Amino acid sequence: MPTPPTRRRLGPAEREAQITAGAAAVARADGLAGVTLRGVAAAVGVAPSLVAHYRPSMDVLVGDTFRTIAEAEVAEVRRLVERRADPVARLSVLLAAIADPARDDVAVLWADAWSLGRTNEVLATAARDVMDDWQRLATGVVADGVDAGVMRTEDPAGIGRLLFALVDATNGYALVDYLDRPTREGLVRDTIARAVGLDPRALDAPGPDA
Repeated sequence: MPTPPTRRRLGPAEREAQITAGAAAVARADGLAGVTLRGVAAAVGVAPSLVAHYRPSMDVLVGDTFRTIAEAEVAEVRRLVERRADPVARLSVLLAAIADPARDDVAVLWADAWSLGRTNEVLATAARDVMDDWQRLATGVVADGVDAGVMRTEDPAGIGRLLFALVDATNGYALVDYLDRPTREGLVRDTIARAVGLDPRALDAPGPDA
């Protein structure tokens, strides 16, 4: 009989990357509560003791997993926004990207982060840091609109805070199926449009990239 192929032993960097990817996959499928030694080990196909060797603190693993996923989402949305030169189009793209159903799994992770962060300071810090990233993105878009004379507000940062307060609230609604998606999206869009002096129709779903 042929000899089974020998499995190559992974180096520390490769094993770290494998565990990071496995934890992210578990989080997206089962939420942050699913990121356990056994859950990650099963996803990677190794013993829980090996995961514990590389990631001895589960609080750190959960916090780092959330940060990796959440930071990647902000970076992706920022790239979409920055493809547009017009500030109104940028705001429209930002709202559309946040509301994209393809991002629902990350929205659920944010709900987990708010809850689990009460007892996991690493996770709480990650949530605060990434919220600051979102805040800077939204504030910059609104500030550019004010500078261009197409939006009106004396507090671009306040509009950013309002936007994500609405996003977090409507994501919470979605978890218990309160209001349908168009109503939730309209609540965010219409409130933000009026807060910066725009007709809400100006923020309807954007067309192809310019």
